[in-house]
Amino acid sequence: MKKTLPASLLLFTLALATVCAAQTTTSTPASNTVAPTEMSADLGPCSVLFTVNGKDGKPLYNAKITTRLRYGVGGFKRIDLEASTNSNGQAKFIHLPSAPKKPIFFYVSKDEGLEIVEFSPEVRCQDEKTVTLK
Repeated sequence: MKKTLPASLLLFTLALATVCAAQTTTSTPASNTVAPTEMSADLGPCSVLFTVNGKDGKPLYNAKITTRLRYGVGGFKRIDLEASTNSNGQAKFIHLPSAPKKPIFFYVSKDEGLEIVEFSPEVRCQDEKTVTLK
């Protein structure tokens, strides 16, 4: 007399084998998916993403980016913003005004290197800047 496995046990075994096979597939780690450091001005819809590189072209960690925004009647109110870059050399300033009273300058520095970058939201509200510090 020959014994046979019940159909439900056979289906369960096949399903388990499929799940195990799916778990053993390798995927490449998403090492470059670190979100940029964000600093909000809460003054408008515009933003600028900075990518800061060194002389060798590699991303600079902990580079400092600062700016001073003037707003309100006569530009008497001001807000100072500062952010440091992440491991990918990125920092993002969000909610910047779309029509600033004065030009917006960002100061990007690390060690002895300093670059001044102008951001013109009236020309391009969502902008990306790549800075190479020497």
